[in-house]
Amino acid sequence: MNEKEVVKIVLNELEKRNIIKHNFSTYKNTEQILRDYPMLKKSITDRQEQIKEYKQFGLQEKSKSITSISVNHKHEDTEDIINDSIKSLQKHIFKTKVIIEFIDKILDRFKDDPYFDVIKLHYFENMTYDQIAEIFDKRKNNKGKLTAGSTIGSNNQRLIREIQKYLFPNDYLFQLLGY
Repeated sequence: MNEKEVVKIVLNELEKRNIIKHNFSTYKNTEQILRDYPMLKKSITDRQEQIKEYKQFGLQEKSKSITSISVNHKHEDTEDIINDSIKSLQKHIFKTKVIIEFIDKILDRFKDDPYFDVIKLHYFENMTYDQIAEIFDKRKNNKGKLTAGSTIGSNNQRLIREIQKYLFPNDYLFQLLGY
C-alpha cells in the first residue's frame, strides 16, 4: 500500500467516524484529529478487551422477556456471530492503527520544534495555554522573564498550520489557492 492510498483510507475512516467534517477548514479538522487522538489510541485497547471477552465468555444473552422472536427470523449459530463480531473488531483495530501510525508519522516531523510539547499538552492533556506556559517556565527555570500564554497560543497556531499541510495537503492547497 503506497502513501497516497494510506492517506485516502485514513481520511475516509476519519470522516466515517465523524472525527473530521468535510466542510470544516483544514485547521479545525487538524485540531479535531489531535483532540481525538488519545481516544483513538484507547479505542484499540477497548476493542482488544472486547475480543478477549467474546472469546472467553461469548455473547451476552438478552432477556427473553424483552426480545420477541419472529417466526421468519433465521437464527445464526452463536459461534458464527461471535466470529463475525471478532473479525469486525479486528478490522476496526487495523484501521485505527493505520490512522494512528499516519498521525504519529506526521507528528514525528515536528518533535524537534522547541514548542512541540504544546501540541501534546494542549490537545492530548487538555491544558490551557497559561498552564502550559507555567510548565515551560519550570523547565527553563526562568526567574525573570516568564513565558506568556499568548506565546504558547501563537506557537500552537503555527504548529497546527504546519501539521495541517501534511494531514490534508489537497484540502490545504484548495483553501490556499482556491482550486
